[in-house]
Parts: sequence; C-alpha cells; structure tokens
Amino acid sequence: MVLYLLALLQDKRVATLSRGYKRKTSGFLLASDKTGPEALGDEPFLFHEQFPKALVSVGEDRCAAIDQLRQVSSFPPEIILLDDGFQHRKVRPGFSVLLTDYSHLFSRDYFLPAGTLRDSPAAARRAQIIVVTKCPTALDPVNKEKITLELQKYGPKIVLFSYINYQHPVSLENGERAILDQPVHILLFHGIARPKSLRQHVSQLDPGFKEITYEDHHDYTEADIYKIREAYQQLPAGNRMILTTEKDGVKLRLFADRLRDLPIYILPIELDFLFQQRVVFDQIIRQFTNNYKK
Repeated sequence: MVLYLLALLQDKRVATLSRGYKRKTSGFLLASDKTGPEALGDEPFLFHEQFPKALVSVGEDRCAAIDQLRQVSSFPPEIILLDDGFQHRKVRPGFSVLLTDYSHLFSRDYFLPAGTLRDSPAAARRAQIIVVTKCPTALDPVNKEKITLELQKYGPKIVLFSYINYQHPVSLENGERAILDQPVHILLFHGIARPKSLRQHVSQLDPGFKEITYEDHHDYTEADIYKIREAYQQLPAGNRMILTTEKDGVKLRLFADRLRDLPIYILPIELDFLFQQRVVFDQIIRQFTNNYKK
C-alpha cells in the first residue's frame, strides 16, 4: 500500500515514516545512497530503492520523527505517509486507510494473545477507508457485499477490496525476466508473516514446489545460505529455479558473491483493486491531498 501511494502521489513532495523493524540502527534516520537494508529495515529500503525522490525515514518515536521531517529544508514534505501507524494515538493523521487481511478480518479477530488485535475493532471508526487486502481475484459480489456490511458496522462506509498482483519473476543478479516456457521445479524461501497468497501463486507455477520459511523480516545468515543451496540441489533434475520476495531479496545482497551460481529470482508484487475500485480509491486520496488544509 505504501508503494502504491508513493506511485500515486509522486508528483508531490512525499515522505514516508516507518519504525524500521529489525534494523541495526536506532533513532531517527533518513535514507540516502549510503544507507542499506540493515540500517533502514527491509521495507523502508524498498521504498527508497523504488522511489528515490521520496524522503524515506525511520524512527521509533513518531512525533519526534515527524518534527524532524518538517525541518528538512531541502525537501519540506507536503505529505507524510505513516507506515503501520494507525495505532499510534499520539499522532493525529489527516487521513487513515485501515488495512485488513481477507483471511484475517479484524471483525473476526481477538485481542492478543488470543488473536492478533492490538486495538479494539471499534477503533476502525477513526479511519476514512477500509481496504480488504489479499483478496482472491475470483471474489464474488455476494461475498463482497457480506463483508462490506460486516465491516461498515465499525464506522467507515467506504470498504474497498484489493489483491496482490504478482509480476513476472526477475533475476536477483541482473533483473532479467525468468524464462517460464516449460515446466519448472521451484524452491521457495521467504520471511513474511502471512504467505498464503504467495504459496497459492507459486503452486500455479509448480504444484509440487518446495519451501523454506523464516520469521517475518528475517536476517539471513551463512547457515541460511547453505540450507537454501542444499535444498536447491535436492530439487528434481531439469528446469529449476529459486523464488523469493522483494523484501527478502534486499537482505541477500550481502551474500551476492556466493549466490551468483544459483538461479535466484525475485517475485515482484503490486497492489491492485477488484471491482474497478482503483478509480474510487485514487480519486478519494487525490481529493484529500489536493484540498487538505491544516
């Protein structure tokens, strides 16, 4: 979603602010040509890499970080995107997009530790839009309406449905597109929280794919590289490849020299909307950012 918004608003001076989960630094930090994923965290590094004109920042203290962003005289931001910032009550945003996973709707969840909620479902009333993410592309209108009515009980009347649009795999080494004109044996490895949709997509390429899973935002080690190499060598003979995600890919650059002999490919993703709702979402965001007054 942050990448989608960065693309939508790239004609404006936009900054992003993330916590920088599992980064090796602390305090407020601005991305530059000298900062890597270990300093920023994997997701903020992707923001910086794909949108170098944006002001990408990390900081545990959101209020202090926002103040520092406002003082960047060379690029005073018009818009600050708070990544995963809905629960930070000390910051009052001008506009909130609340995301909820299709397979884990907040309306059917429970507080930690019984579930994954960090806030009451009633807090959804602070949002202007609810976006249901990771929907099946074949979501039928009847189920759409059922979920819409269920979520509207918590406040926002605008409920939109999005899905992950998987792109063609590209080489980790040189960015070239993978050749998939014949059956392929795949080793998938990743460190993401909810890989259900990823698995479903990879199974379309290879129904019998092999998988290595790590915790979310995993920092790869020499032992991991050895394990991946061993698992690849155990794949059946023939056309073989290794697949991983974009945010896992940035963590592998430290091992570039030792991975050149392996066919590792990144699976880029884009967020898109079902039921032609992209126009609705874009229009609402554009209207707010063009007309917002302090």
